[in-house]
Amino acid sequence: MTGRAVPTPETETSESPKRGPGIGRSTLINLLGLLVPTVVGLATVPLYLHQIGEIRYGVLLLAFTFLGYFGAFDLGLGRAVAQRVARQDGVKDRNHTFWTAFLLSTGMGIIGAILLYFLGQWIFAAIFRIPADLRPEMENAVPWLAAIVPLTAVISVLAGALEARQSFVALNLSQMTGVIGLQILPLAAAMLGHSSMPVLLAAALAGRLLGVAVMIAATARALPFYGLPRIHRPEIGPLLRFGGWVSVSGLVTPLLTIVDRFFIGTMLGAAAVTAYAVPYNLTQRFTYLPAALSTALFPRFARDGNSESAQQILNDGIRGLVAIQTPFIVLGILLIYPFFNLWVGLDLTRRAAPVAVVLLVGIWINGPAYLPHNWMPAQGRPDLMARFYLAELLPFLALLWWLVDLWGIMGAALAWVIRSTADAVFCFVATGTTRTYGIASGITLLPIAIATITAFTQKPSYGYIPVAFITVLIAIALSFYLLPKPIKQRIHSWRDHSAKPVLEP
Repeated sequence: MTGRAVPTPETETSESPKRGPGIGRSTLINLLGLLVPTVVGLATVPLYLHQIGEIRYGVLLLAFTFLGYFGAFDLGLGRAVAQRVARQDGVKDRNHTFWTAFLLSTGMGIIGAILLYFLGQWIFAAIFRIPADLRPEMENAVPWLAAIVPLTAVISVLAGALEARQSFVALNLSQMTGVIGLQILPLAAAMLGHSSMPVLLAAALAGRLLGVAVMIAATARALPFYGLPRIHRPEIGPLLRFGGWVSVSGLVTPLLTIVDRFFIGTMLGAAAVTAYAVPYNLTQRFTYLPAALSTALFPRFARDGNSESAQQILNDGIRGLVAIQTPFIVLGILLIYPFFNLWVGLDLTRRAAPVAVVLLVGIWINGPAYLPHNWMPAQGRPDLMARFYLAELLPFLALLWWLVDLWGIMGAALAWVIRSTADAVFCFVATGTTRTYGIASGITLLPIAIATITAFTQKPSYGYIPVAFITVLIAIALSFYLLPKPIKQRIHSWRDHSAKPVLEP
């Protein structure tokens, strides 16, 4: 006996908590869930390169990247489950939604696996041009890669259920288990002397299975499970309509986010891809905080609907994000040149550091838009962003081609910033938060402008340090002024509590 009552239709309403965990705590948990796998991934890169070599590791990364596109076979059901389950109070209703989505995604994942099994050998030989000596290995590894596809499909549904129930500790622990297992187990196999592609991908499959097992156990407790798994026909239509638009966004977004490297490689060469990809991948780490907060707020937005309290949280969240991210981005802009000099050397710094500065400005503009971006699907309108992505795709491709031809990798960075700004403006206009964002960004614009001008016009020197220090202080002061009242009150309460003298017994 576990001491936990088995849910029944008579007790199902009591199984739905009226109040979820704190926003700050949930955001911190989500942030750690993003950071820990990133650190592990960075630590394993040199080990992989030493154990299996650059070419074989490149093929393994290519396989994982290709596998990511087969995540579309979940039909957007993970986000649909998160939105619907967050609004459902009864255990029975939640199980109807969950099991319908889970079984549908399992079926689609199996179809994706069959397609990859029959097309994989041709894809890796003809399209990706795998080195001839690795092709026999990759042909034998395709079945293992295909077996991961159904797991990828169901993971999104399991994650959606945990997110809806605001079980962020369980969600992040289970996701970290799967992601770290995907990174560590193939490396362990290579260290034991088994570096063939079939063995590496079989180990990756074991890592994914481990993550899925942990996630199923967590979902069984958080949902909780009730009755036998089966598809409930009334749930199919709403899930597929919602998930269909999420799938459209999922298919278009990779085109918008990776096509710049394809254009650069075609027009400027492989060396230019490195000079662009290095600062791009580094600066994207600054999006972790907006991503963590938007994930924490999604179930609240879905459950509370378009209520006054939900709108207040949305507006406070935008102000809070602008306030919190501004000092970090200012510091990042000011440190980017000296950091790159130490990290990659002077030659690459000259080409990559200016790109990083421009991208950081774009992240400062776009970061707060993560909240209204998640607000729209939470209100049952995933189509709004999907339609905008479709509308901007061709103009963005034309702009990207023109700017890359005109200014090289700096042109690609500018095109990314322009598109990200357009996305942000649409999100704020569609959710009626333009005024909130306009005031917040206007207050904190000065330190961003000073930092950007300083980074472009002054070489790091002794005179650079006091200018940077003063700019960061200005950013901190303006950000504290901008913070919403609830956050300020929490800070004051912490300060007052820490200031109290400790009484001796």
